[in-house]
Amino acid sequence: MTPIPAATVVLTRPAAGGSGLEVLLTRRPASMAFAPDMHVFPGGRIDAADGDPRLLARCVAASPSRAGTPDVAAIAAIREAFEEVGLLLADVGVGSDAGSDADGGASTAGELARARALMLAGELSFVDIVERFDLRLRTDQLVPLSRWVTPPIMPRRFDVRFFVAATPGGMEATLVGEEVAGHAWHTPRGALDAMAAGGFGMWIPTSGTLQQLEHVRSIDDVRARLAPGESGAIEVDAVAADIVRISMPAGGGVDGQPVFAYLIGRRRFVLVDPGDPSGPALDRALELAAERGGTIAAIALTHAEPDHVAGAEGLAEQLGVPVFGGPGVGRDLPFDPIEVGEGSVIEVGDVAIRVVETPGLRPDHVSLVVGEGPGRGVAVIAGDIDGVRGARSVPGPVDAAALARSAARLRSVAPDAPWFGGHPAPAMTPFRDGSTP
Repeated sequence: MTPIPAATVVLTRPAAGGSGLEVLLTRRPASMAFAPDMHVFPGGRIDAADGDPRLLARCVAASPSRAGTPDVAAIAAIREAFEEVGLLLADVGVGSDAGSDADGGASTAGELARARALMLAGELSFVDIVERFDLRLRTDQLVPLSRWVTPPIMPRRFDVRFFVAATPGGMEATLVGEEVAGHAWHTPRGALDAMAAGGFGMWIPTSGTLQQLEHVRSIDDVRARLAPGESGAIEVDAVAADIVRISMPAGGGVDGQPVFAYLIGRRRFVLVDPGDPSGPALDRALELAAERGGTIAAIALTHAEPDHVAGAEGLAEQLGVPVFGGPGVGRDLPFDPIEVGEGSVIEVGDVAIRVVETPGLRPDHVSLVVGEGPGRGVAVIAGDIDGVRGARSVPGPVDAAALARSAARLRSVAPDAPWFGGHPAPAMTPFRDGSTP
């Protein structure tokens, strides 16, 4: 099934006390056939009408390079936010016939609310509303973030573009109709904790996006540090005996954030850190296993950050294989990996993989010692313990002392084995503001 193009917008506002951002999550009705009772960001499929030339002509381009060619997905995101929660990322033009009385702002808001109800009832189109109120669609305020593609096993498949935007000042979210059962503002950490406690149902694109925004302090941080860059190619290298490295170009769904996945084995392979959920890189991993006359028997995670884990659940469900990770790895994930601790051996594949707990960057971080050759291991899959993080991420605080202890212990366990990290040199992917990680 060809994935349906869709768009989602993460609406943000400053958290209390200036401690970062809050995001708006909606809850889908329990009666929905698709994703019942799940917590999601406003969004939906991209309609053909979202490419109407009349809408395209009323977009504010994000940059000179986008002038005249705004992303249709951004238009869809603006429309969906208006439909679902009544938040309109647009400016009302002077040519509007609404709001001409002494209380023009309130009058316009009331007219827009009535127009929204008519749109949801099918009596008015979005382009009708845009023209009636002489709207300028603020596509420039939508910061592109990521792309997630639903895995082939799902009965409905979507190719979803995620955006982040600041909520317009003075606007409050409202619900109309039956498409949304509830909504609330949460800090990303608060929402992840609620999911861990069993209070929120989520899918990995939602929880992964919350993780990406957890340590962000402003929408400017998102624009400068998280916005996608130039996507590289999928590259394959045999780096050691029984280890093939796959450079996946969009870790966490963010173009320009390459992540290294590793295919370990001879016929029964373990795939480590399949962090690109956009599709082609995962397909390449499957092809590599088949080309070598084998299959992927399990997935292993060095830690739970989205750029390492984003493709894991969908691929595991597609193949019917287990996912392994370190102690506590499932806390920020909407699925339950098999937790393995210090000294455990992952024996699902045909090459021994020994777990070494290496906290410091994250409590759940582990490194994987591959094989039992000279020097007590042929190689080490070190995750991010080498200090190189995702090129387009805002990571959390590091426990430097714990990290140093982890690195020393790992060297003692496999003193002669080369380390293979999770990312290429950071200088390969400069941020939009010109700086490097």
